[in-house]
Amino acid sequence: MMINSILSLVLAGGLLALGGYLAAKSWPEQQDDPGQDLDTVDDDGLFDGWDGLAPRERKKRLAVYQRRVRARLAEQESEWLRARLREYAKG
Repeated sequence: MMINSILSLVLAGGLLALGGYLAAKSWPEQQDDPGQDLDTVDDDGLFDGWDGLAPRERKKRLAVYQRRVRARLAEQESEWLRARLREYAKG
């Protein structure tokens, strides 16, 4: 009889802890602004309030910034190659 009550308490405590863990894990997702379009935000705006952002939002903003930097670098390299080809074509 006593074993059943102990097992019931352990089970109830485990379920309570699991529920608290799942609630805490989903809390940062609820704070994110799902409607915010990061493609319209400038580079400085991506990092505004960085300390208060959830890790998931930070990763998303870093990915947007990295994509922008890679696009800029690709454009610069393309311009450089075009200039080299023009020089080469001139002789």
